[in-house]
This record gives sequence, C-alpha cells and structure tokens, in this order.
Amino acid sequence: MAKTKTKPTNTESLMLTITRKHLSEAFKAASQAAPSKSPLNILTHIRLQATEEVQAVTFTGSNTHMTVRATVPAEIFGDCIDICLPADKLSALVGMTAEDVSFTAKDAKVIARAGSCRLTIPSLPGRDFPEARIEGDPVAVLDAPGLTDMIPTVSFAVAGMFRHDKPILRNLWIECDGAAVHMVGCDSYMLAANSLLVAPAEFGQTISPFGVCLAADGADLLSKVGATRFEIYEKHIVGSRDGIRIECGHQGAKYFDWRRMIPKADQFVTFSRDELLQICPLHRVFDQKGVIRFEQDGADCAITITDGMQAVDAEIPVKARSDEAHLENSFDGPNLLRLLGQVKTDDVALSWASKEKQDFSVYLLQDGSWRGILTSLRV
Repeated sequence: MAKTKTKPTNTESLMLTITRKHLSEAFKAASQAAPSKSPLNILTHIRLQATEEVQAVTFTGSNTHMTVRATVPAEIFGDCIDICLPADKLSALVGMTAEDVSFTAKDAKVIARAGSCRLTIPSLPGRDFPEARIEGDPVAVLDAPGLTDMIPTVSFAVAGMFRHDKPILRNLWIECDGAAVHMVGCDSYMLAANSLLVAPAEFGQTISPFGVCLAADGADLLSKVGATRFEIYEKHIVGSRDGIRIECGHQGAKYFDWRRMIPKADQFVTFSRDELLQICPLHRVFDQKGVIRFEQDGADCAITITDGMQAVDAEIPVKARSDEAHLENSFDGPNLLRLLGQVKTDDVALSWASKEKQDFSVYLLQDGSWRGILTSLRV
C-alpha cells in the first residue's frame, strides 16, 4: 500500500522542512548549552530562527553564560521564523528514523511530522529568549585548529567547584603572547600547561596579546564542539567552525604568575611509564588517602603504598638519572596518575631543582609542549 504524505490543514502554516541529518547535527550542538532544568523555563528550550531568503535555520541553546548557535540548510516557507521548542521534545524527534522532518505552526504550538508520526509540541515566542550581548570589537582574532584539542590536557587540573579559598583556580587560564597561546589549569597542588603556535585570522595581521579566565564548563563546551577560529572580546570568547558558533563569558581577572611554579630543573630520574602505571593505581585499594612514596637508592627506586594495616612494596629500576639525583618524597596518588595520563612516551622523567636553586619542592613531568607540575606531600 503506497504511503501518503500528511498535508497541513487550512489552519496550519508550514514553516520549514529539514533532513534528519541536519536536524540531528544542529540539535546536538545547540543542546549542549541548554540546561535540562532551569528556574527560567525558556532556557530549557532551543530557539529556531530562519528567513526565506537564506534557506537555512539556526538552532540556539543557552544557559546565559554559554550560548551555542548551529546553522544548517533547510527549506523555509515563511518570511520570518522565530520560535522556541522544548529541548526534550526535539531530542525525541531527533531519535526518529524518518529521512525528513517538517515543522508546521498551529496557534501557539508546532506540529512536527516525521514519516507517519505527528508530534504536537508547545512553543514559546523567540523574542523571549535571552540574548548574550557581546560588546565592542574583538581584542584578538586567531585561527587555531588545534587549540580545543589542548583543553583536556590541562582542564583536569582546574580546581573543583567546592574550592572556595581561591575561586580564580576554578577557571582555565588562556593567554597569548602574540605568537603562541598558553593554557593553564591549576588547583594549587598540581598544575598542567600546554602551548600552541597560532596564526592571525588574516594574512599580514598581528595577534594582540591577551589573558582571560574561562570557566571549566565553557572550556569543556569549546572542546566538545571543536572550534577552530576564535574571537576574544572584553567579556566573551567566541569560537566557531562549520556553521557552529559558541559564545562563552569569561572573567578578566588576573591569574597568578604560573611560570614561577615550573622548576629550573637540574636533577632528574627516569622510569618506565608502564611500570609506574602498574604500581601507582594500587593506592585506590591499599591506602584511602592515596599517598605514594618514592625512595630512590642509586639505580633502583622503592615505591611504598600503605595505610598502616596493609601495604604495597615495590622496587623498579631507574632507567636514567642525573649524577646527584636522589628522589625521596611522597605524592598524592590521584594527582600523579592524572599527570601520568598525559605523558605518552615509553619513559617518564621526574625533574626538580636542587634546594640551592628553588626553595619549594615541586616536580616536573613533560611531553612535547605539555608540562605537568606536582607538589610533594608533607607526610
């Protein structure tokens, strides 16, 4: 039996049709900024905007701090479309298998047709949707395709939301010296930093230096979407790629001088990464405090994990070391493992400055442009 297409009745007005692929792409991008629950009900909605001249529709999701706009091709049948639909209803629509979806306006509702299925969805006027106001001209514009790939390599070191004594450490620090962008995450016990050479958006231009604090959730969103072009404003960072635009508010607060934490290392010991990763995770079972102690004696190093009742005692060879190196210190196991997770080489070097050069005990791990700093414990 031949399938028949349901047509809008005289009281309905066809707004747009869109392929399921484009609907899915736009919704998945925009919904990442839309909260599932909010005191402001409209923020749980996705805004749809389109004009007949452009033949494309823009999906917008926002929590007022972050906004994502995704523009995809669509067939438009109205002079101006501007409505808000609940994100959970759109999510259900995206999960259907029909190749094309049509949206029809009927009173204060929208009828979405996907194959033989007809969904009646309540809508809100688009004019009620809160808009982020980006003021002034950008301080800097740069093309940096690899920048968002760096975010996970440092954001794990950002302090958690319940860290109240130093609120600035809840943010990812992003700075540019005109030639490279540096990203830093720190919780005062460990620090992770990475850098990337960047180019101006237009040939012959220069990149103005800048430094901003970006909340961890905003950085995570930029990473997920994979922005490649960035505009830095006084109060916002705008990232974009392939029809997707992310707007994140940032703080202009000044960060601490993170470079001072990187030791001027003159001592080092090198271990097999695989051997460390076999032993260090045992702190989860043998010591709830997560303390891992290293005691090096020449070409060997003892590693101890204990809570007084049970213990792990292991000895691993030192693969390389400086002439006067002597490692004898305790470290926080979870932080050590987070830093080790960023080192992809077969061997891992722990470097530090002798007491004559630096008066605090911090240790350096590195791999390419990435740097990890770990403070020792006083046990």
